[in-house]
Amino acid sequence: MAESVIPIGSISIPLTVPFGLYPIANISIGTPPQPFTVKIDNSGGDLWVPSRKSDLCKVGDCSLAGSFDERRSETAISDDFDNEFRIEYGDSSVYTGILIQDTVNIGEGKITDATFGLVYQSKNIPGNRMDGFVIKGSLGISYDKAQSDRNAHPYTGVLELLVEQGVIARRAYSIWLNSREEIAGHLVLGGVDPTRYDPPLVGLPIVPMTGATSEAMVNVQLSSVICNNCDGESQVRDELVRDAIIDSSTAGIILPAKMARAILKDFGAITDSLFAWPLVKCDIMDIDASYDFHFAGMYGPKITIPVADLIVPHIPGMKFSNDVDACFLAIKESGREFALFGSTFLRSTYIVADLDSKTLALAQAKEGNPRMAAPEVIEITGTSIPGVERVMTSLDGPSPTPVEPGAAFQGNPVYMDSGDDSGWYPNDYFPGKVTHSALPAKFTQTPKAKPR
Repeated sequence: MAESVIPIGSISIPLTVPFGLYPIANISIGTPPQPFTVKIDNSGGDLWVPSRKSDLCKVGDCSLAGSFDERRSETAISDDFDNEFRIEYGDSSVYTGILIQDTVNIGEGKITDATFGLVYQSKNIPGNRMDGFVIKGSLGISYDKAQSDRNAHPYTGVLELLVEQGVIARRAYSIWLNSREEIAGHLVLGGVDPTRYDPPLVGLPIVPMTGATSEAMVNVQLSSVICNNCDGESQVRDELVRDAIIDSSTAGIILPAKMARAILKDFGAITDSLFAWPLVKCDIMDIDASYDFHFAGMYGPKITIPVADLIVPHIPGMKFSNDVDACFLAIKESGREFALFGSTFLRSTYIVADLDSKTLALAQAKEGNPRMAAPEVIEITGTSIPGVERVMTSLDGPSPTPVEPGAAFQGNPVYMDSGDDSGWYPNDYFPGKVTHSALPAKFTQTPKAKPR
């Protein structure tokens, strides 16, 4: 039986975003606590970490990321768990092992008898691709359905347990990743920090994916993309995307073919089978242009992303055949009619997800040094998200009645260098001359104003 836990209302967790890939955080598991650095995954409901015997620790060093030794934990329960754990990600990587129970510490919060995956085997690991360094653990904060469909014996996820054991009031969280120049942000479980965004904070209904009968991921509707300063005027990519997933565990932005190809043409982007992501001229980062992403129609939230924030900074030695510096564009084609918005999008966006009310609120994120002040968190306790100005009910307009505003491993996680490169090009490929010449972009060549 779970021991009593003192309610703390919300949990603020420091994040690090190495190489602009995806957020990672520090947690600990067991008694005494064994520390881990895990990826934050808001599109999955699983918590998993590698076993001390995992092949992940044989091909890479687990001394910094952590590996679990159940023999060293006084509170581990594994005798009753002979159930297989298995998770497969969109990049075809697969992690398998067993289910086990133990105490989990997240920030200042603690949950007991938490079920998680103890991974022994892995395959199809992305390695040096844009998906990043080899992940050695993941903390899922989405619906339990995001994991229960994959396991023969469904179990309660971390976010649900935090509510059940009285640590937070609702299955809700907010994510702030900060600007491209910073590598640190915050995850708040059970609360929202109004100092991290510029109003308005607008709510959207979380809807099932096409063909699904219930919610499993944070899925909303994208209505249009507008390019500001393309050939001197705004170019609208007006195409309703009914499945637009907000996914913290993905690095870039993936869009349906028609929309993606139009944007790649703006950039003069080149696709090459050697690379997972398109290539563009690095000097485009100096152009004063941006893209507006509109959700749920003209009254829904609008997120503006500067062109510079859609380009991965230059990797030394990587050039086009005409000796122009080559960079990666963090937008590509999905191959299917859905969109995926990863960390590149989240750097410009403050998100608040209330899974109980099936609402996702978006606002333009503020930039700032996360170490300047502690988060000013408002707990999410009622049926609405504090600070939300309106909640959309359809693509036609807002709701007629706006919603009223209303002992872990501490510190920022440190990136574990396993000898990989920056993660933006495939395995075994060293940057050098690209076998293409650079193409011109379609942006008006207006340089950004330099700070005085």
